[in-house]
Amino acid sequence: MASSYAIIAKLGGFVGSNPEIVSSYPPYSAVGNETEILNTCFPLGAKAGKFFEDKFRKYLVLSYIFKIRQTAERDDLFSFAVLLHKRDKVEIYKAVITDLINILDNCGKLSERILTEYHQQIYEGINSESDLYIEDLLIDFSRIFMEVKAKILKEKPHLRGSFI
Repeated sequence: MASSYAIIAKLGGFVGSNPEIVSSYPPYSAVGNETEILNTCFPLGAKAGKFFEDKFRKYLVLSYIFKIRQTAERDDLFSFAVLLHKRDKVEIYKAVITDLINILDNCGKLSERILTEYHQQIYEGINSESDLYIEDLLIDFSRIFMEVKAKILKEKPHLRGSFI
């Protein structure tokens, strides 16, 4: 499995905020301009906990929208998007990204700083299906991928007999 790009976008919880790309790995400049990518990675009307799939040039963009709690104003909305070449592994990516965000949130490590600081390691961990540490927290991607693949990629039963 391999995504070509991973992009983090944000819509601040304050009045007058606009969506912006916070981080991209590898840098998105090779893909296209920021406005085009942003509109695909952070669709209008996006709500926390939802996935969006869209086409962008030769890629399938899978975006997961989630909240990061703020003490002032409203919570910030973030998008973690991956640009994929193939559609066949979308369900696996959905489960892995959801698990990643939930683990970080449950351990109190879900923040803009953590996401941007560890963006490259997250990208590489997802692409290589290998574990990584975010500060002192283990993100066990090898186990997550193994469990998700066991659920999603079940063998199809072999049909026997004749069908008339």
